[in-house]
Amino acid sequence: MISFEKAGKRFGTLDAVKDFTLEIRDQEILGLLGPNGAGKTTLMLMMGTVYRPTSGAISVNGLDVVKHPNDVRKLIGIAFQDPRVDGILGAFDVLNWHLKMTTTLGKEERAERVEQVLRAVDLWDARKKRTWLMSGGMRKKVEDCKVLAQRPSIAVFDEPTAFLDVPSRLLMWKMIRELRDQGSTVIVATNMMDEAERLSERVAIVNRGKLVAIDSPEKLKSTTKGGEVLELTVGVGQQFPRELLAEFSEVQDVTQTENKVSVYLTSGRLLLPKIVETLTNRGVKIDSVHLKEVTLEDVFLNYTGQSLD
Repeated sequence: MISFEKAGKRFGTLDAVKDFTLEIRDQEILGLLGPNGAGKTTLMLMMGTVYRPTSGAISVNGLDVVKHPNDVRKLIGIAFQDPRVDGILGAFDVLNWHLKMTTTLGKEERAERVEQVLRAVDLWDARKKRTWLMSGGMRKKVEDCKVLAQRPSIAVFDEPTAFLDVPSRLLMWKMIRELRDQGSTVIVATNMMDEAERLSERVAIVNRGKLVAIDSPEKLKSTTKGGEVLELTVGVGQQFPRELLAEFSEVQDVTQTENKVSVYLTSGRLLLPKIVETLTNRGVKIDSVHLKEVTLEDVFLNYTGQSLD
C-alpha cells in the first residue's frame, strides 16, 4: 500500500502540493485526474524519491520515502510525460539498458522481455532506429515500454497516451491492465477524462495541489446532482437568469463560466424544449444547445468550478 499523509511540496512561495492525504491499494489502477499544473507529477516524483516532501509523510509498502529512498526506488518504475530516452540509441538498446539498471534479469531474459513489448506496440521493425529520428508517438511508446518491460511492483505512467493515435491508446490501456493483472499497483496521471474513466478502478481528482475527491468513476458521477447536463452557450456578456429555471423541479443545479452555462437535471430530453422556450421568451440569446450524460469532466467542474482544459 502507498500512503500520503498530509504530504506537501513547496517550491519557493508556491505550494505545488498541499496537505495531500491518500491511500493507494495494492494491485489497483488509480487515476490521478487533473489539469496540467495540478500537482500530479510532483506527487509521483515525491513518491519516487526524486523530490523530498516539504511537509507530511509518504510511505511505500511501509517504507518511508525519506528514510529509505534506495529501497523505495527498487519498487517503482516511472514512465515520464516527456520521453527520457537516449536519442543515439535504438528502442531495443534503450529498453535493454533500462532493464539492466532496474532488474536482475539475465541477458537472454532481457532480450526476450524487450522483444515481447516492442512487438506488442508494433515497434519491433523499428527497434534499431535511433529514437531521435522517431516521431513523438513512437518515442512515447518507448517511454511507456520501459515500465511495461520492467514490470515493477509499482508502475507509474504520467500521461501514458499523449501523442498516441486512437488504436495505440486502446492498446496501451490494454497493456497497462495486463501489467496490473500480473501483480503491479498502477498509477496513471492524466488530464484526459476518458482515459481516467475507462482505465481506472478509482479516480483521485487533483486540483491546485489538493485532493478534491476520490472514488470509482461511477460513484463520482453519481455525486453530481441530476443524471444529465444541458450545456448552453449564451451571448457574450449576457446575464443568465438562473431564477427562471427554479420553477423546474427536475433542475438540480446551474453553473456558469463566462458564456457557458451547465444545467444539471433529470428528464433532459423532455425539459429541453421548455427550458429553451422559457429562456428565449426572457430575451436570452442562445447560440448552442447540447444535452449529454454526466461525465468525469462535469464532476471536476462541479468540484472545482473549472474545466480540465
